[in-house]
Order: sequence, then structure tokens, then C-alpha cells
Amino acid sequence: MKKNVLFVLLALFASVAMAQTNPQPGYIITNKGDTVRGNIDFRTNERMSKQCVFRANGGSESTTYKPGDIEGFRFDNGGKYFVTRRLNVTGEPELFFAEFMVQGKMNLYCVAYNRDEYFFFEREDGEMAQLTNRAFFTSSSLEDERSKLEEKKEQYGKVKILLQDSWKAASEMNEKDISRKKLVNVVRDYHKDVCTDGSSCVVYEYNEKSDKSKTHFKVFTGFAYYSKERTVKQDLPDESYHGCAFEIGIGVETDIDRVMRGGSVEIGLAYTPKTKFEHDVMVLGGHEPSHTVYERSRASASIGLVKRFGKGKIQPLVRVGGFYVLHFGNKESRFYVSKQIVDLSWDNTAFFGAYLGAGAQMALGKHSVRLHGDLYKSLEKSSTGNMVKWGVTAEFIL
Repeated sequence: MKKNVLFVLLALFASVAMAQTNPQPGYIITNKGDTVRGNIDFRTNERMSKQCVFRANGGSESTTYKPGDIEGFRFDNGGKYFVTRRLNVTGEPELFFAEFMVQGKMNLYCVAYNRDEYFFFEREDGEMAQLTNRAFFTSSSLEDERSKLEEKKEQYGKVKILLQDSWKAASEMNEKDISRKKLVNVVRDYHKDVCTDGSSCVVYEYNEKSDKSKTHFKVFTGFAYYSKERTVKQDLPDESYHGCAFEIGIGVETDIDRVMRGGSVEIGLAYTPKTKFEHDVMVLGGHEPSHTVYERSRASASIGLVKRFGKGKIQPLVRVGGFYVLHFGNKESRFYVSKQIVDLSWDNTAFFGAYLGAGAQMALGKHSVRLHGDLYKSLEKSSTGNMVKWGVTAEFIL
């Protein structure tokens, strides 16, 4: 029985590992030079430098190719283009799927590895120079920084020598800008100077749009019930305010399908107009309940993840993230025996917390609408505030 369960778990794991998270149309190039059309899993540059998950048109299963198994693969519509190359990234030459940035008299490749980017300039005579774009957070000490600066100077010198047939291309190389766009422009200028027969020497050029994720603007409105709301001035420790409020807001959302299928990162800004929260409480020795009113306006900023499920017109979703709240116009009034006994106003207060929600998204032409319910909870245990909020929000995504 245990063996059967283990077999089922292994089979499920294998099917998940082989599944395509973000399939996009394209083709592979076999080692014999043939092309096979189908869908390629469009993941991060680093993942695609190590493998190509491909499902041929009409096929029911995906095949994972390693560098060397095929000559390369390419996405449709001017998309990314990867080829098998033996390059020195880790200290010893090994096979990678190198991204073709420019193909022509001077080839430019890029391999994403361990958060860094390794660019390789290859002249038509086979001479090659390397340029490494280190991620900001890869250095751990002053000695590492010094070593990387020396590496950068040495690499820049070799690249300039390789580009010496084009004064403009060599002069454009500088240590301040090592972006993909900059390097592609440098190699393009090299081709303009080297190609003197009137023909175009550039066979393929990286399309900058192929790396960009879709970003959407959205507006939203919501209704919330505050089951718990405390203030910095509150002097009744056993009580908390409760009440309802509306909010409006705007935000942006960027797809991260290359990392998580159906995933996106959301950022929102919301505003709640001045709202009153009230409660009545009988204090020890009192003759009647005191009536307290708390007023305030509210602005908040949030950032989080959204995960959608399925591919239908209506997709379930979950949300999780954090928020920061600013209260302003704070005022507290308390009445007892028809007399006002408290009249307080104070400066702005702020606190942070987390949210968790679930709902559904429905396609509406090129746009979409959402409805979701959420729980917001402050995480600070201080005098600045304490809150539990239940809300329903409607979003319109452009």
C-alpha cells in the first residue's frame, strides 16, 4: 500500500514538473536543423538558460530539452531566441541555452545565471569577449566589490578591443550603463560601420518588448465593516469601535506568469472619507451608558500578490499582501448624561498590517472585473492603533 501511495505521489510530482506553466507559441530547432512547431514554456531567463519545456502541436505531453539536446528554440511574433552554446559562466565551459541578443557580423549572447547576466560578444572570426552584469545584492564584502570592479575594467577593455573596427561602438561602451538595450545599440552601431556593401548584416535582433510583462491600471471601490478599531487616545481599554465605511482607490498590477502561472503583483492606493465610529458603554458606577463618537479620514497603500486559477472567462482568485494606513482628522467625543465630557483631536497616526482575500475575476472584452472579500488585520501592538476590517471590493482592470 505504501509503495502504491509513493508511486502515485512520484507520478503527480513528475506531471507537475513536466507541465507547462506559461505556454507560448514557438518552435524548436533540432540538431539536424529541422524545426518543430508547438508551445514553449515561457519562464524566467535563468530557467530557460537551463531547459526548454516543449509540447509539439497535436501532442499530449511536454518534453524537457537540455542544452545540447536541440540546437535552439524561438518564440513567435518576434519573441526570444535561444541557442545551444558552450560558454564559460561558472569558471569552466559548459552548455547553456544562450539568448541571442543580436545575430550578424558580431553576435551578442546573454546567459542569466544566479541572478547575474553574462553577455558574450562574438565576432564573425570567432574571437569572443565577455561582460558580466552583476546583480546589486550578489556582493557580500568590500573585497568582493573590489574584485568585481577589477573584473569589470578588464572585461570592458577586452570588449572595446573586439569592437575596434567601429570607433562609435567602442566609444559608446561605458561602465555606467550595461543594460540589454544599451549593449544591443552598441552592436547595432558596430554593424553599421562594418557593413560597407550596402546590405544589412543584422540577421536577428532582440526585441525589447519580449521581456516586458503586461501592466494594467485599475480602479476600485469597496465597502468595509470594522469589527475592531482602537485609537491612540482611547481611555476605555475594554472597548473598541465598530462601524462601516466606503473607500475608493486606484492601482497597478503587473503579470508575473513567467514566475507563477496566473500570478500578478498589485499595488494600490485607497482613500476613505471622514467616517464616524460609535459605541455605548456602561462604566462602573455609572447611571447610564456613555456615548462615544470617533471620527477620522483614512488613506492606505498596499502591495501584494494575486493568484488566479484556470483559463475560463470566470477565474477564482486569492490575494495576500501587506498595507500601510494613515489616519488623519482624528477626533473623539464622549457624552454622558447629555453632557460632553470628552472633546479630543490629535495628529495623524499610522500603522501597518496584512490582508488575505478571495474572489473571482471575469473577462469583459479586453478588460476584466473582479469581486473579492478580504480580511485586513493590523500587526502592530502599540498605541498607534489596532484594527480588524472585513471588506468587499469591486475592481475594474483596464
